[in-house]
Amino acid sequence: MMHRRTAQKAVVVAAAVVVCLVVNAYLFNSWSADYHNSYDPSEEISRRLDNGDGSQRTNRDIRDRIIDSLKQRRGIQPGDADFQRQFLARLHDVQQRSEIPTSRRIARRTLASRKNIWVRSNKQLENELLEAQKSNLNNNEGILNNVEPLSVCGRPTFVGTRQDLALLEHKNAGADHSCPGANSNKLLLLQRDVTYGQTGNNLIEFLHSLQYARDHNVTLGIMNDSWPLRVLLPMFMAVKDETEWRHQFEQAFCVKIFDNNSQLAEWDIVQWDDLYKLGIGRGAIGMDTDYLTSKKMFVYVSQAPLLEYIAHQTEILQALYRNYNTGEGTTFRSGKAVRNMCSGIDGVFGGDSNEVVYSVIHLRSCAKQMVERMSKSSGCHPTAALEMEPEYIKSILRPLGMLKFPIVLITDGKNFDAVRRLINDPEIGQQLRLVEPSVSWIGGDITLAVMSNVFIGNPASTFSGFITKSRLALGFGHSYLFRAQNDKGEWVNTCGDSCVFDRRIMGAMS
Repeated sequence: MMHRRTAQKAVVVAAAVVVCLVVNAYLFNSWSADYHNSYDPSEEISRRLDNGDGSQRTNRDIRDRIIDSLKQRRGIQPGDADFQRQFLARLHDVQQRSEIPTSRRIARRTLASRKNIWVRSNKQLENELLEAQKSNLNNNEGILNNVEPLSVCGRPTFVGTRQDLALLEHKNAGADHSCPGANSNKLLLLQRDVTYGQTGNNLIEFLHSLQYARDHNVTLGIMNDSWPLRVLLPMFMAVKDETEWRHQFEQAFCVKIFDNNSQLAEWDIVQWDDLYKLGIGRGAIGMDTDYLTSKKMFVYVSQAPLLEYIAHQTEILQALYRNYNTGEGTTFRSGKAVRNMCSGIDGVFGGDSNEVVYSVIHLRSCAKQMVERMSKSSGCHPTAALEMEPEYIKSILRPLGMLKFPIVLITDGKNFDAVRRLINDPEIGQQLRLVEPSVSWIGGDITLAVMSNVFIGNPASTFSGFITKSRLALGFGHSYLFRAQNDKGEWVNTCGDSCVFDRRIMGAMS
């Protein structure tokens, strides 16, 4: 029996994003001279002030509110002896309250002006991206008008905005957008809860499995008790109604969920001819075919053109974040209640989590050889991303004006010397925040890092890699993984943001 399914066409693929934040101009006004005294405030005092919620109050609004307050609470009228002193004191309070949102706007404007993602030394890639940007903005106005903008934990992304570019739309006009394997009974099957590595690896394995299915035009099958659902559902696509959930999951990722082996009878399951070499030296688990299939997906390197690969991977990541868990629903088989992916942001920043400007450092211990290998392919420093020295962090944050905003540290706790150095640094230490153990879990940490204004990670970490790919899929720049010192001793980027998808740089982690 031929298995035919048609996926809902992904409307917007944010594979390449060139974005500029819209900022308000700050205009200066003169105050109307309608006081009963000679009060003449300075230009700095008389500028327009912000409410903190994006709206603005005029000078007259502020003045009238202060005067009304003085009349009602103090019985003081314009022209009274103490009016000017009281008025200036109240105005000073208003100014102080406005400084936080104003400084945040300035920081966002600075970040936007210095955001230059997807660009690396490969000029041909840069030209293709610019061509794609122009083509999509010109040809896809109707499509973009129908896309709902995406926000995560109350913080906006660039998915569904006019800056969100469907990179390959101009190349794929008229192409078949059905799911892989729609006209075949070939099946790549993921089953049982045996995986190669931990969550960072598993997320890559899932992304690679979907890519393999597309590259080889086969259906990706997932048994309902297998590792993909165990890994994904605590963070994304929680079950609220089982029938509806199954349909949504299959449609979102172009997969088929199976409940038992009897449903596999008419499928031709993909068999591997090289699993033995993958299992050498791994003991009993090393020869388990389901474990080796997981490992095979981790080491799978797609040969698709880079832009096409970015586009497909971005579709998947956007689908995940359109369905991030908010604490409602359960996992599939266990029925365990899911946690809120926003718990990390809310736990650190509370009610200010929607507006706060902040950076995240991912301090991850891993084998030095892994970073050195990454250094050879990308040109990054062989140890800087492991040690996270204060000067390295400040070389990133100071030019962006981010040293005066919170810096959140996410760590596996294995490099306490590095943590102590950051805490003791006079500039970083006063802004450094740690995630409380009660709200620290992998889903909360991922969202906290993905939605940050600046992310500093380790290129040899699959966790940092997933965060950076997610940020790019949501339209964010300012992810710093590949840095080295030039001849002048200055820290510079050695590889563009797209490098996390580039097999020439990342190998199996791409």
